[in-house]
Amino acid sequence: MRFACICFILISLAGCQKVINVNLNNTSTKYVIVGKITDQPGECQVYITRTKNFSEDNQFPGVSGATVTVENNGIVTSLPETGTGVYSTGSLTGKPGQTYALTVHIGNETFSSISTMPQPVNLDSIYVKTGALSNKKYVTVVYKDPPGIANYYHFIQYVNDHMEPTIFVSDDEFTDGRTVKSELNFSNDTNNSARDIKSGDSVRIEMICNDSAVYKYWYTLYNGATGASQSASPSNPVSNISGGVMGYFSAQTVQWKGIRVE
Repeated sequence: MRFACICFILISLAGCQKVINVNLNNTSTKYVIVGKITDQPGECQVYITRTKNFSEDNQFPGVSGATVTVENNGIVTSLPETGTGVYSTGSLTGKPGQTYALTVHIGNETFSSISTMPQPVNLDSIYVKTGALSNKKYVTVVYKDPPGIANYYHFIQYVNDHMEPTIFVSDDEFTDGRTVKSELNFSNDTNNSARDIKSGDSVRIEMICNDSAVYKYWYTLYNGATGASQSASPSNPVSNISGGVMGYFSAQTVQWKGIRVE
């Protein structure tokens, strides 16, 4: 299994000891589309923003006036704009094994993507223990990887309802068909005590299963793109949306487990 974690601090990506040369010249801006449909009710949303030049501020307002649809098995569902740059519907719940096609029209431009929702993999349990190389506590996730099927995982950690900015992704290249115990190890390089796991804390893990194209988006982000939080802007990993846009569209399964740390 390859296991990678990336940690976003403001607008820079730290880690991997890789030097990234950034061109600070102003360039033409691009649309950023981040969309998902899950197997949970009410979780079909698309967010649209635009990138900015380096000399501008780091606020990325939403883009209004787009036409957004999701198609599945010949049925097209429109996503109305429910907030500035936010398009969502509660009437569409994804099903594992189904393929979903996103189409976004903005003015004279059209952007599209296709994503297939994988079968869910059960998150069997989570526990917290002290790390082998430090005195800090980390969460270990336990799950049984299905044999003979390529699987791609994305874990999000919350401590006392605060999301850990590190993003953890993995595949089953070396763990196909095995019981996996993966420690969500990260570096608290901001020395923020709220990020450290302590006795009495409430910890929740979100486990996402997505397809290979979405995994590639997160993995290429890990391998050197710069970005902020879970937003695609202003990073430029490999997108699965055509038309010269940044971002991704993911049909994914989602589940959670939580514990109180002893």
